[in-house]
Amino acid sequence: MNERNNLVMTIDPGETTGICLIRNNLISFREHKSKNWEDNLNYIANLVRKEKPRVVIYENTNYVHKRIPGTLVLLKLIGGIIGMKFAFDFIEELNSVAVNQVKPFKDKLFSGKEQMEGLTCKVGRGKGWKYNDKKISLHQLDALVIYHLWSKGSLESTKKIKKKIVELKAKKRLGIRQKETLEKLEKFLWDRKLQAKKNIKWNSI
Repeated sequence: MNERNNLVMTIDPGETTGICLIRNNLISFREHKSKNWEDNLNYIANLVRKEKPRVVIYENTNYVHKRIPGTLVLLKLIGGIIGMKFAFDFIEELNSVAVNQVKPFKDKLFSGKEQMEGLTCKVGRGKGWKYNDKKISLHQLDALVIYHLWSKGSLESTKKIKKKIVELKAKKRLGIRQKETLEKLEKFLWDRKLQAKKNIKWNSI
């Protein structure tokens, strides 16, 4: 598999569509604004055609019964995203994360109860969210949270991951799921160390 096809694309669909691109632990963002859902879908489709992601994850909604204005338009856009699995044969997985998972997690980010590696929020002048010191919009933040939830916590803060590893290793006996969790956490930590070394090497060139 070539490097390009390691790409994961996450999408926060809407009038303002936030997109997160994740390739080998490197994360970048896109955003597109339009009141026309077909225009937003066309932007997404062109980006998918260009970047050729292996995995596409979008935020799904269950707001139909609440009759929120614009829901039908949003569902049309989501339907178009789902159809990409049949339009592009390089997409191996097309899945979703529910909005009722994204919103509570984002609320915890705002309150400081949750943290994500590289994500900071500044209050006052120049306020807003930044990822690795680059400003991101709320819709791009949603796309980042979608990836974090889909990947089962891969962007959790290093401090929190280390604490969980210590707690698990302190147990006398681990069950199968706990062993899997420990392996996953240690892999997250190892991948970050490798990425940090790559960044240092790149910056020194």
